[in-house]
Amino acid sequence: MYDLSKSHFDNQKRIMDNIQEQNQIAERDRNPVIQIEDSIIRHVKDFESNLKDEQEVMILAASFGSSVTFYVSAIEFNRPNLIIFHGTTETGGSTRLIQHCNQLNFLLQAVPKHDPDEARTPIGFTHDR
Repeated sequence: MYDLSKSHFDNQKRIMDNIQEQNQIAERDRNPVIQIEDSIIRHVKDFESNLKDEQEVMILAASFGSSVTFYVSAIEFNRPNLIIFHGTTETGGSTRLIQHCNQLNFLLQAVPKHDPDEARTPIGFTHDR
């Protein structure tokens, strides 16, 4: 006869939760974007928290001896290995920087707001899950 007691169902739930947690840990270990995602989010939010009201964030990305600076609206984590920065240039042009996680280098800069009359919008984060 089957034991249908509450403790049996609680044990089954704990086992399933444990399996799910172990699968998430294994996925994090296999995927470099997952490994650095939390760190990037933490560093960007910390940087933004120290901005003055009249400032916002620009990113300076350098590669092959050239660089580009742009206002960042979102950072997308596209698994398994890409990080995509969405934003606009100083002249208002649309920008999308796609970087492999092994080539990830960027400089956060505090600069005067592009539009001083607008409230600063925090950088958004999107996840390809």
